[in-house]
Amino acid sequence: MGTDATPIEVLRAELTGTSVIGSLEALAATLDRELAVARETWGVFPVDEAALVTFLAARLPEADSVEAIVGRLRVPDLYLAFACLAEVPAALTLFERELMPAVAKAIARIDGTPVFVDDVSAAVRVKLLVGGGDRPPALRAYLGNGPLASFAQVVATREALGRKRKKNKEDPVDRDSLLQLPIEDLDPELDEIRKQVEPTFQRAFREALAALEPRDRTVLRLYLVEGVGSATIGTMYGVHRATVARWVSDAREAVFAGTRKRMMKDLDLGSATFASLMGKVATQLEVTLTSFLDEGT
Repeated sequence: MGTDATPIEVLRAELTGTSVIGSLEALAATLDRELAVARETWGVFPVDEAALVTFLAARLPEADSVEAIVGRLRVPDLYLAFACLAEVPAALTLFERELMPAVAKAIARIDGTPVFVDDVSAAVRVKLLVGGGDRPPALRAYLGNGPLASFAQVVATREALGRKRKKNKEDPVDRDSLLQLPIEDLDPELDEIRKQVEPTFQRAFREALAALEPRDRTVLRLYLVEGVGSATIGTMYGVHRATVARWVSDAREAVFAGTRKRMMKDLDLGSATFASLMGKVATQLEVTLTSFLDEGT
């Protein structure tokens, strides 16, 4: 159906054969009133109105009356969910402000450590708005039967519990093994130095990664681990993809530079030896960064 179709035409196409087909005018009028409330609540989003009505019609429950049908739907929350799926920047800003704090609270009930909350929040954000692989965005499964915030919290709780169960089932991860200096093909002298400085590298890398702002760490994880493109991340944060590319570049360089700075401060090596060692490190440090972020640490 074309985008210029009227709400009644959309409803007729979607609801043919259902019990409400004889009450389309009343249903359209009731939905229109509910959408007016939604726009007063969230603001007017630039969305395809016919697609919005189709989205709502697909979620109409069975009931004996039009009032009962619409009364069971949280139309304002469905309106926000639809606009988020349409990647409307204003809606995504509201998503961050209204839903993500509730998501963080749900995650914190499972594990309140800041790193766990930040990492699972990032995963839930992707799951709700983007999906993954063959999975559509989880927001498409929201039927409007309860608050959108509660739906998001359910998704967050499942994700958090899944991660905790996975950690409990697996053997404990040797974090230091992720932080071994990722250097190959060293000459014997440099290889001996590598063994001596590895504890310093581990500490320096951890400190440099921890020094990142939460947003930069989240963006790095989304980009390097989850494989979310810069355009999609930009939509999530309401910025241009070029801005995201700069965030990723700056955050990556901050970790690398921070590691180098801390190592140089703590190690007593000649400048030529240090430069040679760090030149080898720089070629493979990206792998270490991605692996470490993937562990959710």
